[in-house]
Amino acid sequence: MPDIALSATITKKQIALLHVAKRDLNLDDDTYRAILARYGKVETAAELDLVGFNHVMRYMTACGFRSTWTKRTYGYRPTMATPPQIDLIRSLWVKWRGADDPDDAELNKWLGRFHKVGALRFVDNKKAAKVISALKAMLARQQDRI
Repeated sequence: MPDIALSATITKKQIALLHVAKRDLNLDDDTYRAILARYGKVETAAELDLVGFNHVMRYMTACGFRSTWTKRTYGYRPTMATPPQIDLIRSLWVKWRGADDPDDAELNKWLGRFHKVGALRFVDNKKAAKVISALKAMLARQQDRI
């Protein structure tokens, strides 16, 4: 009896990751579809199951693809802010600021001034909850002024 978890189709984020890998590796459509057919045994990424996705990603990694996910979210670290918390802090900051902060310079200044943390990568999970609450309150006050 096949395992349901392994035979389920992959998520939209996983499909997006495949497309990022295709772009980063400069693959044309025919080559990309050949990789899907050979390593995933499917014609399109939407048809991939988890096992096929892992085979395709393993091949693309061997070809030189490197995801920036760990660099952007610092990965999963015990007692530190989780990647979803990091992403939420960044998105709330961009909403409050009204402009992108690609290197987190302004965010890091604010964190140092008001939360006594040198940079976003040093925020632990307890501090992350306080930072998120503070940013949500700042956004609410900003919306009240408008």
